Amino acid sequence: MPKSKRSQRITISKSSKKLKTNRGLELKQELVKKIRSRLDQCSNLFVIRLYNERTEKLQIVRQHFPPSESSYFFFGKNRVMRLALGRTPATEYLPSLSKISPYLVGKVGLMLTNRSPQQVLEYFNQLEIEDYARSGNHVKQTVIIDEGSLDGFQHTMEPLLRSLGLMTTLKKGIIHLLKPFTICSKGDILTPEQAKLLKLFQRPLAQFKIKVKVHWNKQNEQVQVFDLHDEDDEQHNDDNDDDDQQAEENDEDMIEQDDEN
Repeated sequence: MPKSKRSQRITISKSSKKLKTNRGLELKQELVKKIRSRLDQCSNLFVIRLYNERTEKLQIVRQHFPPSESSYFFFGKNRVMRLALGRTPATEYLPSLSKISPYLVGKVGLMLTNRSPQQVLEYFNQLEIEDYARSGNHVKQTVIIDEGSLDGFQHTMEPLLRSLGLMTTLKKGIIHLLKPFTICSKGDILTPEQAKLLKLFQRPLAQFKIKVKVHWNKQNEQVQVFDLHDEDDEQHNDDNDDDDQQAEENDEDMIEQDDEN
């Protein structure tokens, strides 16, 4: 069969894997340089663990610890942050920083500040902001909606509630639930539908909070570890140690080669 003579799409621009690799390397180098620059300026470093992280909630924390008061937050790939601090005593940027690297697993970030450790710990110990649980979250309580009229819902929402599994009907323009409905049970992993119902019925089951895992003091070079009993972090650590170590070694080699050039 002869080839079709119809116009064919021709890509003029080239997306080179090498260019993407170089861009990725530049971003890693930039993060490493920023962290090390702030290490030179700040007296305290904290590894912070985020729970139910939300961008808008994290902004509240940033406003409480602004850069104008020499407080800085870094959230990047854990292996790149480990590289910035140093994974071994021979490669650590400042004394004792290599002791922190093993704790950079899971949903963590770095906080560098000149604020006192007491101020930082007191703030995070009190920080708990209610929020709605999302799909994939574990819930720690059972939520049941009683039968009867559903005040606060417009009649136009009745089809939506039925589509989410509730047995409802309209009576004089008011939505009524025909029988009790369990949105979720203790221990459930939320589905998108359950998460949506919890928000519709205004049942916030999640809490945004930040806890300190590790504190490093530049003056005395001491490292203090706080036991948070994070099973998710331990599982992540067990499953990815070998892969992360190999990736870190590759990153370190590439960055060193680029510095030499």
